[in-house]
Amino acid sequence: MDKKVCIICKLNCSRREMDAAKLKVYLQLNGYEITDEEKEADYIIVTSCGFINETAKMALEQIERVKKYSAEIIVTGCVPDTDVEKLKKIFTGTVIRNTEMEKFDDYFGKFYRLDEIPDVHDMAWGDKYFCVEVSRGCPETCSYCATRWAVGKLHSKSIADCVKEIEDFNKSDKDKVVINGDNVGAYGLDIKETFGTMINALPLAKDGYSALIDSFHPKWLLRYYESILKAVQNNEIGMIVSAIQSGSERIIELMRRKADMSLLKKSFIELKEKSPQLIMGTEVIIGFPTETEEDLESGITFVLDTKVDWGHLFIFSPKDGTDAEKMAGQIDVDTKVKRIDHFIKRLEENDYLIHKESKSHAVIFCRKEVCMKSRIVDNPYWRHCFDTICPSRKQQEEMLKDHQEGRAIPSYIH
Repeated sequence: MDKKVCIICKLNCSRREMDAAKLKVYLQLNGYEITDEEKEADYIIVTSCGFINETAKMALEQIERVKKYSAEIIVTGCVPDTDVEKLKKIFTGTVIRNTEMEKFDDYFGKFYRLDEIPDVHDMAWGDKYFCVEVSRGCPETCSYCATRWAVGKLHSKSIADCVKEIEDFNKSDKDKVVINGDNVGAYGLDIKETFGTMINALPLAKDGYSALIDSFHPKWLLRYYESILKAVQNNEIGMIVSAIQSGSERIIELMRRKADMSLLKKSFIELKEKSPQLIMGTEVIIGFPTETEEDLESGITFVLDTKVDWGHLFIFSPKDGTDAEKMAGQIDVDTKVKRIDHFIKRLEENDYLIHKESKSHAVIFCRKEVCMKSRIVDNPYWRHCFDTICPSRKQQEEMLKDHQEGRAIPSYIH
């Protein structure tokens, strides 16, 4: 009888989700049965996220919970590197880090090694998504980030390999391709190539709005702006997510994410002018050490002035061992919550829809117009944005009907 493996991957991280999808194929090819029933499993693989303290806490709780079963537990993902001591307190079993995935062969590699399995392109986001992971690892030194310890050094695919995967996407029935990596804009630094050269080499369909560039550091957007602009003008790109993290030059310098914010603002605006259906997304951290009310307002102003279509707000989460955790001027939790609520209020006043997680206070926001017109535009990422902020299709239809019939739509989506 085949041994059963349960893979737990309850994340909002496309990179680790893709790792889990590849593991599933690998295990099946090696003769293992995949099960969703934890109590029936011979092995339980917990894929963890240590992005912020709340996601690490959830992962640790999952590990603690499955210890009651007789299965052998293997912990992978980011927590083994982002929350080392917390993990050690509750778990002494097998750990396989993101940078040593080949160790799965010691347990499961009866017929195939993991490095013999091609990348899996199907995504948990839906059956119309195709993922192309152009690189792994991150060369940045952001002062608040522990994830960089977990993903390791940069490793880029060849441009030829990236082109081949886009050709595979073009032959598929998918309509959205996510150009992905732990730090996608750093692509090529290790192989003497650039993201700009790569993105213009990809055979993306003109007027297809098919590509989403995810995790695009602002400095790379500015460095390769002409290449991005060319693809945007051809409507090859449907969405770009570039995390500003703050609108304050002083704060982003403390974060070690320095970028020319004035030039970045102009770039966001110009990209939208050249391709009006393009979705521009971002992320903002609220309550970074020494942040003032003026710093907070600079982030709000950036989002509103550029009419960012979609984004995340996160309360600063001090990760153990990072430089930001040790900085003077830490902001208390109550102040962080008040500031994120103020940010939300300003978004509401400017016709944004809001979804806020009660535990972590993490926020997804989206321009109301994007959601209400998501069924009538050519760009499929308008609907993607609506799906992320309101996963219930029934609730979406009710909102669209209310909008069409002139009734007010609440800003908060529960």
